[in-house]
Amino acid sequence: MLASGGGGDVESVCYLCLDVGEESSRRDCACRGTDAGFVHLSCLVGFAETKSIQASEKMFEFRKPWAFCPGCHQEYQNELAVDIASKFVSFVRRQYPRDTQRQVESLNLKLAALDSMFDVLQPRQKREYGVTATVMQSLIGRMKGDAPPLPRRYSHLEAFAYSVHGRIALDEGTEESALHFENQLKVNEAVGDDEGIAMAQANIAIAKSEFEDGDSEELLKVSRDVYEVRIAELG
Repeated sequence: MLASGGGGDVESVCYLCLDVGEESSRRDCACRGTDAGFVHLSCLVGFAETKSIQASEKMFEFRKPWAFCPGCHQEYQNELAVDIASKFVSFVRRQYPRDTQRQVESLNLKLAALDSMFDVLQPRQKREYGVTATVMQSLIGRMKGDAPPLPRRYSHLEAFAYSVHGRIALDEGTEESALHFENQLKVNEAVGDDEGIAMAQANIAIAKSEFEDGDSEELLKVSRDVYEVRIAELG
């Protein structure tokens, strides 16, 4: 829905409050047209909080309103994904301060949103990217101590956090990147994650080619292995 401003400008109307308001409506999903998908961040946060509380113990449903547009069902993208995920982290810390699992899920959503935008992140956001990975690793470590063994999913998240640290180190030009990727590999090997193993091996090869004059043929071979694993996974 569109509204005309005082100067004749046309503004998008939030589909939740049906108003323009002082806050600009935003859309970053698959909704199309002039009257779909635009929403105030504050309205979206309120909607997501209500849906999360109603979801109770169903973790996917708890996370879903912070990740997917209720209209087109596509995951939020770009800055909107980062902003809504950051609000999710704040909501969980406030509403569920003792629930480590929910905190990990909210941090993972934020980390994934930042990861998808890594190439355009500002220095402040890159620091936030690293801190988020560190906190998530710490909480997963706590979960391991409280209730081992953990579901396989949390090993995937732990490996993801190591890959984040490796990516940051690679971006900063430090040789520690290979160590982080080797830790990523160890976690994936422990749970027999073939795709994760291939990705970690590719990351290690990239890091070594960057800092240790690694073999370009080895890098090509590992990249081919990753491709074949992904093709098998996706059919």
